[in-house]
Amino acid sequence: MSDAGGNRNLIRSLINAAEKAANIARICRSNKALLSLLVQEKKGDDANARFEHDFKTLADVLIQETIKYDVGAEFPEMKDNIRGEESPNFTNANGESIAIAVGPGASETESCLLAILHNGHEEAARILATEVHREIAFDQEQPEEIPELPNDAVDYTNLGVWIDPIDATAEYISGDTMFTNFPGITSTGLDCVTVLIGVYDLTSGIPLIGVVCQPFRNKIDDNVYTSSMYWGIALDNFQAHSKNLNNSPKRSGGLLGIFSSSERAELLQQMLEIGYEFAFSAGAGHKALKVITNEVDIYVLSKGSTFKWDTCGPQAILRSLNGDIVEFQTSIKEGKPVPLKYIEVVDNEEDGSIADWKCNSQGLIAVRDMKLFEDLLVKLAES
Repeated sequence: MSDAGGNRNLIRSLINAAEKAANIARICRSNKALLSLLVQEKKGDDANARFEHDFKTLADVLIQETIKYDVGAEFPEMKDNIRGEESPNFTNANGESIAIAVGPGASETESCLLAILHNGHEEAARILATEVHREIAFDQEQPEEIPELPNDAVDYTNLGVWIDPIDATAEYISGDTMFTNFPGITSTGLDCVTVLIGVYDLTSGIPLIGVVCQPFRNKIDDNVYTSSMYWGIALDNFQAHSKNLNNSPKRSGGLLGIFSSSERAELLQQMLEIGYEFAFSAGAGHKALKVITNEVDIYVLSKGSTFKWDTCGPQAILRSLNGDIVEFQTSIKEGKPVPLKYIEVVDNEEDGSIADWKCNSQGLIAVRDMKLFEDLLVKLAES
């Protein structure tokens, strides 16, 4: 096994990286003119076919590259296996494709950002670069004790990372909040935005460590927010999770499922007949988080519209709570839970396998209580 060395702690590094990501997201979001400047519609292979309009923002790419830089610098054994949702390329006003790169210092990062933003936006580039290189110690502000990973339990050379820098990007851009009929669950808006980081075993494809951050969960004042942070570790003989998850009692009342607003009517009818109420909400990470926090019983998605970066982090947290995320179609067909895995496939642009292996093509079911899943599986197969 690789020795962790020094005072390194992977879970602390991921928590701090997620909070830095949240800071950048908040800075970009707090200035409407800047947000408008930074939004760029995805095109071609970068677009998610599920949405009529799918957006990539500079915040997305900058956050992704910042997490990769910070975690890779502290854990160089993992550097080549840290992946993100977004391409690092961003097209500037002159039509030039610029690869966003975090430099060794703020001035280098500022120069890179200025090449995208151009003259007149020097202040924005400086502010963002300063935040990228700010020292973050959010782990020290947490009310729970963050465990040390046993050196002999982790081979850092065999770990991969999936990053979703801003999940629910459309909600991040619009910020329009709508509420469901269920307390604490929003349908749209900034509350649906999450930063997702998942660590998985490269050999087995099993997710091991997850961090989910809500940058806009706690509103202090107009355009002033603080984060809510959730994490989980699901290593063999070493399970741990945020203490605030211990304080999330199961909701009272009947069974509640959370769904995408585009879910198939046939499935919703099945779930209704089984006895579930419905909450509809944006953001795959947000919906999985509602399962993690026990605010809903289950998250079901019959379509292949999520990707590895959406599920790796939340799945690791659910596994630390003895839950899981499983393949929807395969599990029903085989009559048993078939967990999502993250085995990497060699990229082959000609046959389309780049998109295929990164997509959770069989849909998903996320649960915290596996007994609930087993009961659902039988009833779905019968209906």
